[in-house]
Amino acid sequence: MDLVFSQVQRRSITVHLNLLDDSWFNGIDKHCARSLNGYRVSEEILRQVPDVENFQMVLRAIKLWAKRRNINSNSLGFLGGVSWAIMVAWICQLYPNAAPSTLVKKFFWVYTRWP
Repeated sequence: MDLVFSQVQRRSITVHLNLLDDSWFNGIDKHCARSLNGYRVSEEILRQVPDVENFQMVLRAIKLWAKRRNINSNSLGFLGGVSWAIMVAWICQLYPNAAPSTLVKKFFWVYTRWP
């Protein structure tokens, strides 16, 4: 679980907070902006996939596959969570009506043939 903190220059924050609005970046330092960006990237990826449930299931499977092979850490030079998510999201976009098992198969098929 990631716990993100960002200090924003507002008197109050509403229940319907939209962190995808760029106005949140007015007057905050770079560390706070980077904290907000993680959430923003995740939300934008979810907005881009045709079926969020399928995407999440396939992403869990691919991350588990990578973890079992010890190739899942960007700090060690491998792909990290966002990289895996972007790759899975693209497969989900290519095959919007496919079942999760088919998407996993297509993930490996597409990326083993990547030039």
